[in-house]
Amino acid sequence: MLVFSKWPSVRNVGLVADRLRARGLRSVLVSCLPDDRNRDRCDDHLVFDWDSEDVAALVARLDRRGIEPVAVVNMVEPLIPWQTAVVTHYGLPGPRAGLDVLASKYLVRERMRTLGLSAVRFSDDLAAVDFFPAIVKPSRESAASWLVYRVNDPEALLAHRRLLAELGETGTEMIAEEYLPGIEFSVDGLVVGGRFHPVLAVEKPEHDEIRHHDAGLRIHPPQQDHVREGVRVLSATIGALCADLGLDQLWLHVEGRATPDGRTELVEINPRPGGGMYPTVIRESSGIDPFETVVSMSLGDFTVPAERPDPLRALPIIGWVDLEAEELGTVDVRTTEDDLRALAGVIDAEVVDGYRVTSLEKENYFLRFVITADSEAQLRARTATVLSTLDFRIAPRRPEE
Repeated sequence: MLVFSKWPSVRNVGLVADRLRARGLRSVLVSCLPDDRNRDRCDDHLVFDWDSEDVAALVARLDRRGIEPVAVVNMVEPLIPWQTAVVTHYGLPGPRAGLDVLASKYLVRERMRTLGLSAVRFSDDLAAVDFFPAIVKPSRESAASWLVYRVNDPEALLAHRRLLAELGETGTEMIAEEYLPGIEFSVDGLVVGGRFHPVLAVEKPEHDEIRHHDAGLRIHPPQQDHVREGVRVLSATIGALCADLGLDQLWLHVEGRATPDGRTELVEINPRPGGGMYPTVIRESSGIDPFETVVSMSLGDFTVPAERPDPLRALPIIGWVDLEAEELGTVDVRTTEDDLRALAGVIDAEVVDGYRVTSLEKENYFLRFVITADSEAQLRARTATVLSTLDFRIAPRRPEE
């Protein structure tokens, strides 16, 4: 099985390779970095430049290596066109129909407007934007909130366009969308035969509204009534979109916003499980292994479990925090994962000691932990205890870096 990757920090690659090995299948990592940190987790590694080469070159290279793909696993949005092209070329199973629409935030917005599923204003021409506040973000490159900004007026939009020019990103396909106030939340779910089956709902009460990064405590299940209703509304909306696109054998991570007066809108839709600690929370709350599920979907043999927990049921209450570095440099973390797991309620933790912050135009998470409790108050108290024990510093970036 081919496992597509574009960034060396993608932790999911190794976890997918483990699931493939357990099934007796060989994993072939296809990535653009010769020293990709995941190459030793896979059975083989093919170096390929996603930006300058084409599908014919990839097929030729696979042929020269004697690699005959049986399926493609891909959880990186910019590589969706590659996924559909390779699956089509070899006649492989797995998700195919409708994926090209999901690869573009603009095409998703267009389809939802046509279907009457969304009233959000949007434009792919930044020079023509006449609605504020607005969220400006890449339409196809979706990773770590890269280049995502809120602009409150024409002057802020002009400043953002200048920033794109300074960064050499004027060729990046962008979209501006109406900013919806309210509480952000997410829903993860399974798509089989055009039907969307939600399995996890998460409220983000402390979301960073300035940089639009995930911040603070995230809580499953959502605790506020209007957010819980927003989960129901958005799940039905996504179900209608899935049916229209004929989606099948696909995992969706969907983000939305809900206002107290009852408006719910889609923020983003990603054809993969949520990243970071989402897989841990999904396994803990539902018993579903996201990586095993994605492998089954890539092989085209996944069936929805007859019994699935309600993503809005009262218990258990699970929360997690992604800690972000907010200055350039190298993060030195003295707190260990075992230190965190020894604290009350902590069920898992991930520490990236030595994480290098090279840009503040994206999320830079270096520590994560998942915690469980019997109430929201207990969850917040336990979270505060964990945060008070953390010991880390950020060494300034050297000039040559």
